[in-house]
Amino acid sequence: MRAWRFVGPHHPLERQEIEQPHPGPGEVLIRVRAAGVCHSDLHILESPAPRATPLTLGHEGAGTIEEIGPGVSGVQPGQMVAVFGPNSCGDCRFCRRNEENLCPHGPSVGLRADGTYAEFVRCRARNAIPVPEGVTPAQAAVATDAVLTPYHALRGVARVQAGETVVVIGLGGLGMNGVEIARLLGAFVIAVDLQPEKLTYALAHGAHEVVDGRDPAAVQALAAREPDVVADFVGVEETLRTAQQIVRPGGRVQLVGLGSVSAPLLTYRYGAQQVSTLGSFWGTSEELRQVLALIAHGAIQPPVTTEPLDNVNDVLDRLRRGEVQGRIALIP
Repeated sequence: MRAWRFVGPHHPLERQEIEQPHPGPGEVLIRVRAAGVCHSDLHILESPAPRATPLTLGHEGAGTIEEIGPGVSGVQPGQMVAVFGPNSCGDCRFCRRNEENLCPHGPSVGLRADGTYAEFVRCRARNAIPVPEGVTPAQAAVATDAVLTPYHALRGVARVQAGETVVVIGLGGLGMNGVEIARLLGAFVIAVDLQPEKLTYALAHGAHEVVDGRDPAAVQALAAREPDVVADFVGVEETLRTAQQIVRPGGRVQLVGLGSVSAPLLTYRYGAQQVSTLGSFWGTSEELRQVLALIAHGAIQPPVTTEPLDNVNDVLDRLRRGEVQGRIALIP
């Protein structure tokens, strides 16, 4: 089968013909119908950290069940499913505590095991989540991360409540969905980004107000609004410092973006003003089911366009240059 594979840092993905996998006990084989492109793929491509190669990237995906392995029930060939990327085991202490996004026994699709930039992908059957009618393969694919991650962060971790003020910093593939989710949760939403076209889009998709991130004074003035939650979808030193500066006393800084490996901690805000910084990673399979249902009912409309899988390196280059708005799903 055709697959686009990571062969080493600072190299484009390489198209290879590899053997089609077959599902083992408790597994399914999925014919990929759409695979979302995520900024995390760039972290893999540009990181010098050792990683097993070759590896088929792509941790967002949806498709139809092609084959089921021994002992599988609950799904059937031909059924449209979304791939729950953490590929959790379902039996460890994390899975039993409904923290399956933290399951150490994956291996995570597209991060530690071959992913969705291919014609077929294999995963545990429990992680093939049925897609409701009315949800396209492209929508289902991006729901697995670009929608699931901000949903888990804002609803599951930050526990945004109706009537709260939420500032969303960074309107990339996750942040734009974060705006819509915060609005759905009943918050007053203020969106911050460096690109005017993204701010315009945010106003049309749930933001009550927008702030141009190129104007430091305007950003710092948000402190007077006393936001209850500041969600950082960028995660670099400057944005996390800003989030800590503008959140209200007793408020929550929700870190979602992974733009850098470390950032400053403003200890006064924590020790004297009871600010909390919350970490968040991906989401649970139950939350993915909820997200898919919300999309099916039109409550969330993730921005997604499609391109052929063969264009993957071009799409990654555009993403690197900041030229992608919303999410792109690749079609094999």
